[in-house]
Amino acid sequence: MPRPRPPKPVQEAVSAENSLEALAAIGPIARSSVVDAVADRLQAEILSGRLAAGARLPSEREFSLALGVNRLTLRAALARLEALGMIVTRHGAGTIVASWRERAGLDALAALIGSTWSKDGFVKGQGRELLTSMLEVRRIVASEAIGLAAKRHTAADLEALEQRAHEQEGRIHDRVAFARGDIAFERALIRATRNVGLELLLNTFARFPDEQPELVAELFDRPEEVLAFYPYIIGLIRAGDPVVARDTLRQALERLDAEWQVRHSHASGGAGTAKPASKSASGTRAAKAGSKA
Repeated sequence: MPRPRPPKPVQEAVSAENSLEALAAIGPIARSSVVDAVADRLQAEILSGRLAAGARLPSEREFSLALGVNRLTLRAALARLEALGMIVTRHGAGTIVASWRERAGLDALAALIGSTWSKDGFVKGQGRELLTSMLEVRRIVASEAIGLAAKRHTAADLEALEQRAHEQEGRIHDRVAFARGDIAFERALIRATRNVGLELLLNTFARFPDEQPELVAELFDRPEEVLAFYPYIIGLIRAGDPVVARDTLRQALERLDAEWQVRHSHASGGAGTAKPASKSASGTRAAKAGSKA
């Protein structure tokens, strides 16, 4: 007697379960896929200006042959670039290189910096301007975040910050791992602001350790001093004075960034001519403000 077949919904459930098991066995796909490589290459060409704004890209057939990839790979890479605001597809006109300064988001800053960076330092003059832009954005975000956190934090937020700071002690000899931990500390700080927009903005910087590990290693060239700075930040938040917290952290970060730029000969404009204060002086000012709690 033939065995009765299970109902169709049961069959579909079993099939889905088998598919999930098969995918789990395959494991995650490495980031350095062909689509990633094509998208990164084209993005670098656009950001460098070699593919100028307004330029029309070749047809899919011509472009895929020139790059040595199939059309599906090229299509996926172009879709990614369009989502980033690097290109735009117009009916009847094909794919056009967009003006990335007008259409791209903050994510483009990381790619721009990466395109000017090598293990020996910045290889293009534009790199100094880009680095200064990144440090200024970081100061703006951090200063506003600590002001809001000083006003809105809870005891649980302070505990989370102290825990993230404590965890960093075990990463002091691995700069990239330390950078990831620093992002975790910043995320705990931003969550104390109760501002989702700031946390989404942080995500742009959160990708730096994985996408630009050499640059991150240079940015965190003195992790022990960053580690010593965490208690001052927590003290500013605990004190509960938004104005003092905001102004103190901004001034401290300005000095720290200027010192870093001087050490690495990347100073430009005012940052390069300003006389840097010692990190201990910056930390002392923050500590005094934080002790007023």
